[in-house]
Amino acid sequence: MNHIRPIFEKQKAAFEVDPYPSLATRLDRLHKLAGALGKHKEGLISAINKDFGCRARSETLIAEILGSHGAIHYAEKNLKKWMKAKRRHTSFWSLPAKCYAMPQPLGVVGIMAPWNYPLHLSIAPLVAALAAGNTVMLWLSEETPNLAKYLADLLADTFEPEIVTVVQGDPSLAPHFSSLPFDRLLFTGSTRVGKLIAAAAAPNLTPVTLELGGKSPAIVAPDYSVKEAAERITWGKSFNAGQTCIAPDYALVPNKHVEEFGQEVLKNFKKFYNSILDYDYTAIISERFFRRLKDLLKEAEEKGATIIQPDGITESVVDSTYKFPLTIVLNAPQDCALMQEEIFGPILPIVGYDKIEDAIAYISANERPLSLYCFSGDQLVRREVMRKTHSGSMGVNEALLQYIQEDLAFGGVGQSGMGAYHGKEGFDTFSHYKSVFEQKGLGHFTGVKLLYPPYGPISKLVLKLMGA
Repeated sequence: MNHIRPIFEKQKAAFEVDPYPSLATRLDRLHKLAGALGKHKEGLISAINKDFGCRARSETLIAEILGSHGAIHYAEKNLKKWMKAKRRHTSFWSLPAKCYAMPQPLGVVGIMAPWNYPLHLSIAPLVAALAAGNTVMLWLSEETPNLAKYLADLLADTFEPEIVTVVQGDPSLAPHFSSLPFDRLLFTGSTRVGKLIAAAAAPNLTPVTLELGGKSPAIVAPDYSVKEAAERITWGKSFNAGQTCIAPDYALVPNKHVEEFGQEVLKNFKKFYNSILDYDYTAIISERFFRRLKDLLKEAEEKGATIIQPDGITESVVDSTYKFPLTIVLNAPQDCALMQEEIFGPILPIVGYDKIEDAIAYISANERPLSLYCFSGDQLVRREVMRKTHSGSMGVNEALLQYIQEDLAFGGVGQSGMGAYHGKEGFDTFSHYKSVFEQKGLGHFTGVKLLYPPYGPISKLVLKLMGA
């Protein structure tokens, strides 16, 4: 705590010196960030690869590098418009005044990034916070020490510590970080830890944005091609080895197609990756998470579930690199951990259903997920799923892609989180919209003076005209 608090105080002091950075200043900060990321692209890719043991280069380029640059470019393009005050309606009886909402920076922002996409889930909220004019303290996960060190050095070379600082430390310090009196705290991670973060921030009344997770379902409607759905869901589930908060957690498939769908998923997995050791297939981040996946399968199997892995492919551990194949689970009992916890790995339970209403009811009986997927060519089915389910976001006939749309807000609902960011919503999250009433009366007269005491015939007439 003695290491963290002085950083906060310096950032607070720096913000008080410049509480409303100009458009030019904000654009300059974003430009510097883009330049630093471009210059150090290969170093960042290498650091992430070391942390995972094997991180598919293409996946790092797609999810980390392109996503980060996309966030910066979108903010640069739209920032001038975002910073403008927003006109609001003014009551006739208050004219000639005007009303508007003025976006102001909040102050010192805390960002706590997870390990699964350690670069992009640091940079995307950082971009939003800088665009809104704040100073930022960034906490990075201990699970990705190489990326944390590399990014800390990169940002230290790019920004003054009073503007952006990366905090690295023992996990035990995380509660101290989240207990600082930030003007906004954003946390990305598990629901369990998110509750602890919110509790630590509560004594300071720090507003918290929580990007959590949950069990994101994928509905395959009866009208949709089983083969096509299987291919798209396989990609979404195997990308980053399933270590994605919006990955399809389980699939709801018509009963008559359950086994066919499972076999198609395994067939696609073997088509995508020649071997479990394929460099294009990302490793599980650490032994702890690898063991957890094995334990989830073991418990489900002991309770009667059927475990199916691709022919000739099993888990692999080579030189502390942990590879886990995409695994299908059938008939998993509802009370096993696999069906209660977010899986966060390449395991796909398949749940059969008879009618689309049954699939919707199954989803609604559980906590609201971060994302939901519906594969259907029937507009009526898609509309029914959209209207009768709740989730942070929804993908129709694709997996994951809603996340990389900069103009779509990203956030959860219920147990999957609160608040949102990305694009304009990110700017809004890290801004306070100050409501301003500005009287423009001529000389010393304004209409409201007709209502000043003593309350005589004129004030009574005005009140009557106003509808009182």
